[in-house]
Amino acid sequence: MSFKYKTIMIIDDDAIDNYLVNVLIKTNNIAETILEFDNGEKAIEYLQINRDFHDNLPEIILLDIYMPRMNGIEFIDKLDELDIKCGKKCKICVVSSSINDNDILRTKLNANVYKYTTKPITPEFLLSL
Repeated sequence: MSFKYKTIMIIDDDAIDNYLVNVLIKTNNIAETILEFDNGEKAIEYLQINRDFHDNLPEIILLDIYMPRMNGIEFIDKLDELDIKCGKKCKICVVSSSINDNDILRTKLNANVYKYTTKPITPEFLLSL
């Protein structure tokens, strides 16, 4: 069985959304490993610990905007501030229920954001990555 990616990271506080995305990733053989975090702080901690272990870094980060403790925009800012060199290895895909033009524009203007989509994530979106 071949996978499109070795590792995808999901950062979302909604357990139902996470479950559905997990099923889509597994059903469509998108990734061999799925890292799941319910807030941005835990994800940043993982990325900091693994910053020098490129095999442990995800190729795709599916990031929700609205979360408690550290939202998606704060996560992106913190990632920029820490200068964790996910670089070309990690593509951030913002996934949100928000249709707020300011949220969309702010994330799209960040060089680390690869794509933006609204929930729910579809198999077509995952396959387009």
